[in-house]
Amino acid sequence: MLIANFTNYGEEITVDGLWQYDYGQRLQINGLNLPDVFEVHLFWKGLEEAKVVTGYTENNKFYVDIPNESLKQRQAITVYIYLSTPETGKTVNTVMMFVNKRPEPEGFEIPEDIDLFHHTLTAVGEYTRQTKEAAQMADARATESESWAHGHKLYPERDKDNAKYYADQAKQVATQNGFCRMEIREDGHLYLSRTENIVQSLDFKINDKGRLGVMMS
Repeated sequence: MLIANFTNYGEEITVDGLWQYDYGQRLQINGLNLPDVFEVHLFWKGLEEAKVVTGYTENNKFYVDIPNESLKQRQAITVYIYLSTPETGKTVNTVMMFVNKRPEPEGFEIPEDIDLFHHTLTAVGEYTRQTKEAAQMADARATESESWAHGHKLYPERDKDNAKYYADQAKQVATQNGFCRMEIREDGHLYLSRTENIVQSLDFKINDKGRLGVMMS
């Protein structure tokens, strides 16, 4: 497998390591933010038009299968990484791959190219997996937020209706003492204390857990 390490768009780099009559080779593309499925054009001497193949994502890495037919000849192969939308299409980077010359093996028959559609499906599967993980993470965060607001069955230690509880507590302290200050401490609970005036009671700050609290001065 060849590896093309880019640092930005618009670059052209050269990689070596291919030999005539190799097959099943692929190119790994690093350093670019590519779609999960993208288009690549390959051209070598003897073609009239560039061959279009599908680049794909596998385990969060970008790959292109090198056509077996391109490795039967000994000329350089140019890879054009092509990003397209319904409105635009643009060549963003290129890779020059050199094919080293060697004698043809006795009785050699070039194998058929790898089914690129299979890898398209692989890319779609990877995208689906990432989408599911993102959705699960969002659900978990929503449940966490809900548990702090009014409890949740997954968090039995937070079984009280926290929003109502804290509102009632604030009301009681304010009624009894005139002013109160709220503070969310490291244990995640809200504590109330009496203050001498309204200014002290509104000393709001964000604690290190990202929650809004009112700290003691």
